[in-house]
Amino acid sequence: MKSYKLTPFFSTTEINYEENLNPQQLKVVKEADGPSLVLAGAGSGKTRVLIYRLAYLLQKGVPAENILLVTFTNKASKEMIHRAEVLLKSSLSGLWAGTFHHAGNMILRHEAQTIGYSANFTIIDREDSKDLLEDCIEELGYTKDAKLFPKKDIISNIYSICVNSLKKVEDVICETYPHIEEYSSHIKKVLARYEQKKKQSNTMDFNDLLKYWLEILKIDALCKKYSGNFKYILVDEYQDTNHIQFEIIKRLASIHKNILVVGDDAQSIYSFRGADINNLLDFPKTFEGAKIYKLEINYRSSPQILSLANNIITHNINQFPKALKAVKGAAEKPQAVKTKDVYAQAKFVAQKALELHNQGIPLREIAVLFRSHFQVLELEIELMKRNIPYIMRGGVRFFEQAHIKDVMSYLKIINNPNDELSFKRAVSLYKGIGRSYATKIWKMVVTEKKSIDEVIKALPKRQQQGFREFSKVFEKIRTIEKPQNAVREILSFYKDYCYLSFDNPDDRILDLEELAKMAADYPTVRRFLTELSSFEEFKGESMLSANEKREFLTLSTIHQAKGLEWEAVFIVGFSDYEFPHPKALGKDEALEEERRLFYVATTRAKQVLYITYPEAKYTFKNGVIICRPSMFLNEIPFSNYEEMYVEDDF
Repeated sequence: MKSYKLTPFFSTTEINYEENLNPQQLKVVKEADGPSLVLAGAGSGKTRVLIYRLAYLLQKGVPAENILLVTFTNKASKEMIHRAEVLLKSSLSGLWAGTFHHAGNMILRHEAQTIGYSANFTIIDREDSKDLLEDCIEELGYTKDAKLFPKKDIISNIYSICVNSLKKVEDVICETYPHIEEYSSHIKKVLARYEQKKKQSNTMDFNDLLKYWLEILKIDALCKKYSGNFKYILVDEYQDTNHIQFEIIKRLASIHKNILVVGDDAQSIYSFRGADINNLLDFPKTFEGAKIYKLEINYRSSPQILSLANNIITHNINQFPKALKAVKGAAEKPQAVKTKDVYAQAKFVAQKALELHNQGIPLREIAVLFRSHFQVLELEIELMKRNIPYIMRGGVRFFEQAHIKDVMSYLKIINNPNDELSFKRAVSLYKGIGRSYATKIWKMVVTEKKSIDEVIKALPKRQQQGFREFSKVFEKIRTIEKPQNAVREILSFYKDYCYLSFDNPDDRILDLEELAKMAADYPTVRRFLTELSSFEEFKGESMLSANEKREFLTLSTIHQAKGLEWEAVFIVGFSDYEFPHPKALGKDEALEEERRLFYVATTRAKQVLYITYPEAKYTFKNGVIICRPSMFLNEIPFSNYEEMYVEDDF
């Protein structure tokens, strides 16, 4: 039988680089051989530069298989490859492109035996990984201890931080989870068992794809093999790389040294995920003879917004100074908006969003950004009341969060003792009681009408303690009339559960304090629950409306908003002790990251920017307090914004 071999089609189409790129971009595309750092300001076309640089290398005759393009999401990788193929009118099937994890997976398939694996290893997802950790906890007998043992989610996060930061378990626990330091030796045993079980079953989790990739690159022969193959390395979003990714890249670039990284130190906001801004700041020290390029022409925002953004970031010491320049014409200055309280702030945002919509800005081009989730509870309720459709980007709505539903389950069974779902949810929070035992307990209490003492006697010892604790809490809160006091009482128990169950307990406790604050407006638990059920009705109408019209307002944390843009942006809750986050105060590096977060938020806006803050708010611990605007607002010249006060006589 005859054979016929297909070969990649490569067009000889000429690309007019001078016509399609500005002078700053063109310089990078044509000259960035050797180690090169591209400081790409917000909205400056960094993706375009990477695509054209890739096209330029291929047209110069560099084989696709000798180029590695590393992105932070698979979506970004596919988009870049697609746009490069359209530009070149050619197939790029041989290109090494994708996330760090994708590239690691491809290489480990060839080298698995070196690290004690078979090439057909299975990659388990995050949930399967957590379930395996739970098996390890049970096998080691830690669920039988009198005290609650840290949940699988926390141990999973500890493992991930260890791998990505290349730190020891005990150091990560000391720095990040000091409240569970007493469990350090037990957690180390759990993780050792976890590693053992993965190797036995020939499985890896996503962290292992980086861990073992670095491990094989520490072998000289394999490091030379892959470093020799990758003649050119392009890395996107370099400011978001962590320690292990930095070590991998450094080894891969050790022979040819043609490494081009694109990033913006002013947008480094993910240290809580392990991102290390020093990877970018120290690039010239790490790679001798590095060239530095700046992309400062902004195609997104108005000159007025950019002037504000430029003045924000000048206060950071650890940075490569840049000054964004606008292509767009003049627009209105950003507005610093003071409201009477958080309720007036919510009304202002909702009313102004509708006004902007009536002026021709689609709802999908309007976003509300915030530092912490609890800052938009009042706004969510206001949007529901006004039937304004919205989506919560990168998260769930306030009342749909697990910790809010946990606490609300107590209030629901106080109001309605026949609420089976709420009873099961509440009792399942206690040691040894899973969903199956919760069902058995419900049957004994409701169907068989057994007393608390009878139920305790009927349960195995491990479950007895949990149900006894639940009964004590429940008996106490059922006598409390005011919902705020009931939430406070539940919180006194639930705080410990938060710290042992979630990797962001402090943020969740702030949410619950916000719930308690909201409950203060209602005299009884029943009235409070009745009001919340009406919000559910509004929510249903809003979501139906959103699906029909495909029009919705976006609510997002600033972290989730990075890389996105809208015509109009509201930054809410811009008050001292909320933004910057209290944990950053007194810590220079953390404070600089908070300032970068503010910079990122402002540079999401194209034409309209409102920065709002209440002059008074009710707090869980201190009642009503007077608020000041964020310290960051005081750093900006008055000429960069206009002040507005919202009148609210209702």
